[in-house]
Amino acid sequence: DSSHRSFLKPPLSPARVLWPAMLFADKRALENNLQVSLIKIREKELDFYTRNCISIGTQAALLSGFAYAGIIQVDIPTETPDPMKAAYLSVTACAMTVELIALFNSTMCSMLGPGLALRGPDGSMHTAVDGMMVEYRVCFLFFVMGAAQDA
Repeated sequence: DSSHRSFLKPPLSPARVLWPAMLFADKRALENNLQVSLIKIREKELDFYTRNCISIGTQAALLSGFAYAGIIQVDIPTETPDPMKAAYLSVTACAMTVELIALFNSTMCSMLGPGLALRGPDGSMHTAVDGMMVEYRVCFLFFVMGAAQDA
């Protein structure tokens, strides 16, 4: 019988049994740490876009107020040709409208983006940041268009 025992595998030690489980646990811990780091980076991006949208909204409100004042309070001389009056009022009204669109978009982004990131389903942080990235560019485009018309 002792000759048959030599052909059998030696019994597994507890360290050899636990080694694959420890590797799996280390792998899971590393994956979790990576996910946490990625979420922290995305949170910084979310904060960046939120603050920028708030800034654009503030400046767009100011510029739309200037355009409104330009429509209401500016006295156009009566001897000014009618096409010139129409052009002035049209450009000023367009500038005010575009700035109000930028204000509305930036307000919605700064309110709804962080809400989706915090209260949405799994993966909503990425969806919120990606959506805010696109909408921030749209807000900035409207803001620049209105500022160019105000100038």
